[in-house]
Amino acid sequence: MNAIIKSVGVYLPEFIATNDVLKEKYSLDTSDDWIKSHTGIAERRIVQDNNTLTADIGYLAAKNAIERAGISPSEINGIIAGTMTPDKQLPALACCIQERLGCKGFAFDINAACGFIPPALNTAALMIRSGQAKNILVIGAEICSRVLDWSDRNTCVLFGDGAGAMLLSASEESNRGFAGMALAADGSFSSILYLNTLGAEASFLRMEGTSVYKLAVSELGAITQRALENAGLGMADIDLFVPHQANIRIIQSVGKRLGLSAEKVMINVDKYGNTSSASIPIALYEAEQQGRLKPGMLVAMAGIGAGMNWGCALFRW
Repeated sequence: MNAIIKSVGVYLPEFIATNDVLKEKYSLDTSDDWIKSHTGIAERRIVQDNNTLTADIGYLAAKNAIERAGISPSEINGIIAGTMTPDKQLPALACCIQERLGCKGFAFDINAACGFIPPALNTAALMIRSGQAKNILVIGAEICSRVLDWSDRNTCVLFGDGAGAMLLSASEESNRGFAGMALAADGSFSSILYLNTLGAEASFLRMEGTSVYKLAVSELGAITQRALENAGLGMADIDLFVPHQANIRIIQSVGKRLGLSAEKVMINVDKYGNTSSASIPIALYEAEQQGRLKPGMLVAMAGIGAGMNWGCALFRW
């Protein structure tokens, strides 16, 4: 049995905050042109209701994935969730979403922020391949707007809110599913991207943009190449590269290093900004909606986040 991506679901807040809206609302010393030229971001979604929880939007994305797969919540054997904006220190976000869905099985979180998807997919795929589960939800959900310092133009313009869910299922299809993986981390970079415990003094997301940029450009390309080598594949085998949507310059630089044409690189950071753990599922969902994914295509999903940790997951669609 192999693990296939059976469906992808998303939830995106209705409110669209353009760069001009942010500039006016928070009196930022910046401009629409500057933000677009430096980040590629034109707008992002932001949760407006203070009563909305991260578990709420994660649940809606998961519900969307389940409905699109045409299965019942009772068929879900486990949930792996990721977020940097949990509603509570405990319990895990996965447990809160599990309660809302009404399903059983295991539920736990992986704390990797923007780097969440590769290790989560690896864990889910190996559990399915070993026979421990048949259907596992991987859910990234973020309300980034609540942990941003809105006086810091270098970070506040980068992020958006949203949730994405991927349903992995057991399948006997030989031309679909998990194809390879590579993971890495280096804790010596822990100070370049961090968020203090929620509720603590100055609990805002902090980032050294230049350091993160340099690391992301060098390591996302290298980890993608390593994943391909582990799978006995080459760069020419990639049909679509779906990276974490952090910054247009990072994405384009990595694509260039890998020698991939623009048609093979999925980009939607312009519409949603950096949605952290949710960005790859949201991008994958849009790629499917745009008709850019066909059965048997090799998809490479690469992410890097706080830790610093990074990885690349290979799946045949």
